[in-house]
Amino acid sequence: MQTDLSTRTTIRACTRFALAALSTIFFLGFPATVACAAEKRKPSVLIVHAEPNTGWAPTVESLLFQSRQFSNVGLAESLSSIPTLDQLLPWDAVLVFSNGTFSDATQLGNTLADYVDAGGGVVNMTFSVATTSPPSGRWNPGYLCMASGGNSFTGPATLDLASITNQNHPMLIGVGSFDGGSSSYRADQTNVVAGASVVARWSDGRVLAASGPLPGRADLNFFPVSNIARADFWQRSTDGDKLIVNALLSVIRPRVLIAGATDSASWNNDVKAKIRATGLIGLTDILNIKTATPTLTQLNAYDAVLVWTDPLPANPTALGNVLADFVDEGGGVVKMHFATAFDDLAGRWLGTYDLITNANASTNGPASLGVITYPSHPALAGVASFNGGSASYRSATSSLNPGAFNIAQWSDGRPLVVASTKFSNRIDLNFFPPSSTVFANSWSAATDGGKLMANALVYVCKPYVACVGAAEATFVADPVAKLMASRRFSGVAAIDARLSTPTAATLKPFNALLTWSDYPYQNPTALGNNLADFADAGAGVVVSIFANVHDPSNYSLRGRWRAGGYDMCPAATLPNSISGSRATLGSILEFTHPINSFIRKFDGGPASIRPASNPLLRGREILRWSDGLVLASVHNFKKRVDLGMYPASSGTPGFPQAWEQRTDGTWLMANALEYSVYHTPCPGDLNGDGAVNDADFVLFVAYYNTLLDPRGDLTGDDITEDADFVVFVNSYDTLICP
Repeated sequence: MQTDLSTRTTIRACTRFALAALSTIFFLGFPATVACAAEKRKPSVLIVHAEPNTGWAPTVESLLFQSRQFSNVGLAESLSSIPTLDQLLPWDAVLVFSNGTFSDATQLGNTLADYVDAGGGVVNMTFSVATTSPPSGRWNPGYLCMASGGNSFTGPATLDLASITNQNHPMLIGVGSFDGGSSSYRADQTNVVAGASVVARWSDGRVLAASGPLPGRADLNFFPVSNIARADFWQRSTDGDKLIVNALLSVIRPRVLIAGATDSASWNNDVKAKIRATGLIGLTDILNIKTATPTLTQLNAYDAVLVWTDPLPANPTALGNVLADFVDEGGGVVKMHFATAFDDLAGRWLGTYDLITNANASTNGPASLGVITYPSHPALAGVASFNGGSASYRSATSSLNPGAFNIAQWSDGRPLVVASTKFSNRIDLNFFPPSSTVFANSWSAATDGGKLMANALVYVCKPYVACVGAAEATFVADPVAKLMASRRFSGVAAIDARLSTPTAATLKPFNALLTWSDYPYQNPTALGNNLADFADAGAGVVVSIFANVHDPSNYSLRGRWRAGGYDMCPAATLPNSISGSRATLGSILEFTHPINSFIRKFDGGPASIRPASNPLLRGREILRWSDGLVLASVHNFKKRVDLGMYPASSGTPGFPQAWEQRTDGTWLMANALEYSVYHTPCPGDLNGDGAVNDADFVLFVAYYNTLLDPRGDLTGDDITEDADFVVFVNSYDTLICP
């Protein structure tokens, strides 16, 4: 067992620097820091294998690590011993394959079954899928995707694109081809178990990929070692890496800590049981904060924390401080009663991270779900009823802190579900989490309190976004479906901006939006004003073709959007668009930038609609088309991304000339939206290295010398002048980004 000895790790949290301010901006030679922007936790994966060729399993480890989708990738050689459940639980998913014989197939099957039951994800591959040494014990049949049985089969084969019935399946995002090599090792199996789905087949009809019926399960019927190790294995020039990475991401659900201050262990256990019963949440731990306060290192192992108190936590100040740090670093926090009513979280938390105003008073008495302000919000998905029980414990106040807003209220008008325009990773649920199962006066276990809690946890882990398109409904439906299939968002809404303009209230619940036009916006000035307000409130905005090119007919945003410099390209230099000449992925200018994460190929299709030129931007280019035209760019000082592509793909009915849906357009749009949510703008960081230092000063001086160059514009007036110099100096004096 070498789980810890062969583990590659990337660091989630940015190093905190305490640097003295410079006395003058002309001080030279201070070292740059690493770029620092809060983002959600990346999951970890353990490879459990019975591979006697010692150099082969590390090639799979390296493939997963190079995808940059995982924080940790570990190896557990299982020819001689089987990892225990305790050894699996720290990992978010397990990839299983064999070429030899597992030391104990029954023990492995039982352990993997226990792991899936606990919320872990498992992807099984050849030869441990139905052939050489498959897991047995409890694993077969209750945890299978592909049917059991079937010998190993060889002979050249490829992915049969015609077999794909769901073009937007999460396992197939960005998968355009797969060549198994001259051997194409696979199980001789054409069936899946009842309730499972065939995702794709080999060219000979055998199953290549399958998912379900359990939420944490998927099978890939090929040997994961590529032709890097042996020429007859699957070809790295095709999309085996996408298949493996997508499969692992598809079986991973949010990892959650339930942090309840309680005198009764059964109450925390009940909360866990109700949340896990929804199937939405993965691995879940419990910490009684009455007696212990978690450290930031402990919290960073989770995607989200659900915190509640009855009685007080061990150290309200320390708990408030560490939860504030966790939110700052991208972690999600769901706060519940009694913590919503009292100052049970103190320190840095108070006044900044609270949503419901602490009145230091609770009320009770029968109440139920009342007015719903945003019925389509992910926090309410599948919630048909909620009865708080005879006590219905809740905060006595209806007052919310700045930036907070009601999603739903109790029947007496007090807040029940509250989100924030400032924090995408915060939500308050104003009810007591243990149910009537363990506490007779609490919320009725026959209603949807468990789903409310699980939904809230998913929401604080995954942003809620909207596609605001001035386009035909089918042209909006396609990117909506693709973004939702990525499983990176708690919800993706469609908003038609042709016939009406979404109000500020309509936009409020979203953490980011993607907007584009194929028709004139109904009111580009009003929409521009509303989107400027939306961005000012802390949300992200991604703008795509034709809304970010020259528009004689109201195809782009106007009003305060232009006047305040929210657009990437000053209006006077907006390029025209071109189409009709196929273009593909070109230069990746910043390989490690989050927008470029796992972008391998992009084909714009026969039309390849894109900007006709590369004018100077109020920001910088991140990605280019093959002909050198800008494909993605980021703003100097706003949570803003521009995409030089049209969002609807070739999967849109009647639009075969669009970008090829089997390439990475979905990854690109999802990356851009996530980046716009989690990125903290750093005015003055002109080269994107996370610091405002001498290198940026050299760039700024060059832009300042010409005045008309918008690349140093930090105030939104299209030029680089003294006002921008003042902003730059303030950033330069502190050196580090916020």
